Amino acid sequence: MNKKEQVKVRIGQAAMECFERYGLEKTTLDDIAKAVGLNKTSLYYYYKNKEDIFIEVAIREGESFIGALQQSTLKKKGVEHQIAFYLESRLNYYTNVLNMNRVSVESLDKILPRFFELYDAMMVQEKDFLTKLLVQATVQEQLDMEDPDNTASVLINFANALKHSTEQQAILKKQVEIDYTQSLRDTKFLVSLIFKGIRKRG
Repeated sequence: MNKKEQVKVRIGQAAMECFERYGLEKTTLDDIAKAVGLNKTSLYYYYKNKEDIFIEVAIREGESFIGALQQSTLKKKGVEHQIAFYLESRLNYYTNVLNMNRVSVESLDKILPRFFELYDAMMVQEKDFLTKLLVQATVQEQLDMEDPDNTASVLINFANALKHSTEQQAILKKQVEIDYTQSLRDTKFLVSLIFKGIRKRG
């Protein structure tokens, strides 16, 4: 890791502490600069605004979380349980990130477009992981399916769409907090519905 990357990690850590303390909306670049021991002008060399810091750190931490989650998922028994656990855990993780850093719906509206732009690479990795689980279960004759790649894509896309729909409704309704309870229920139902169709009949 070069010096610039080391400074960015320090900025990210300091910023996340500020977001937890004050909330993303109320935190200023001055707060972050002071916490990391830089002046505001120096901070602009690394980031244009506080939202960019949040997104970059959230993506970086998200990548680490997804890697650890995939290892935990492999320890679960049965492919349906593995996939349900994976999709539910990732939704809970993103919910916790927003809540822990006190991200308001107004701030969420600003960061979502950039977040999805950067999230694309991680989506490919997630779909590949689910595809491997489905292929393995098909080879072991647990499932009866012809297109595991497309099924994995549908699972991730629908889970993301349910999450995104909840967020957009909260933004439109100007809700104070985002409640993902229904998204979680719908995700569980989606997984059970798909597996009813592809589970191998004895």
